[in-house]
Amino acid sequence: MDFPDVAPELLATLPPVLRAIVRALGFVRAQEWLRDHGGVNVEIPKYKSVALGLTPEELQRMASVLEPHLDADRRFWCPKADKLFNLSRNAAIIATAHRDSINRQARQFNLSSRQITNIRRQADTGVQLDLFD
Repeated sequence: MDFPDVAPELLATLPPVLRAIVRALGFVRAQEWLRDHGGVNVEIPKYKSVALGLTPEELQRMASVLEPHLDADRRFWCPKADKLFNLSRNAAIIATAHRDSINRQARQFNLSSRQITNIRRQADTGVQLDLFD
């Protein structure tokens, strides 16, 4: 079974069920799928080859990675896609931090300037530059 390539650093930041979904579908496909199925109780069928808008390969990967999270009726509570959307939004904020002001990004992403500052701080390496270097 071939799994999509997903950065291990990204997977490490996600909660277990979301990590399993991203591992099975890939980041972009997981965002799309969670838009439709996130926030509800989802049943992973045992014998169907096509269900939930997934290809047979995707369904097989989902069943294998979600097995520890399924209840006796093969259901799990599917998280909303908010965390995935926040990760891509935060990456965009950090990527454009050098050319956009905090106020502009706050208006663009509909966040407070304090939230933008905190997101930018996450990307800070913590190394203070030498003034005379």
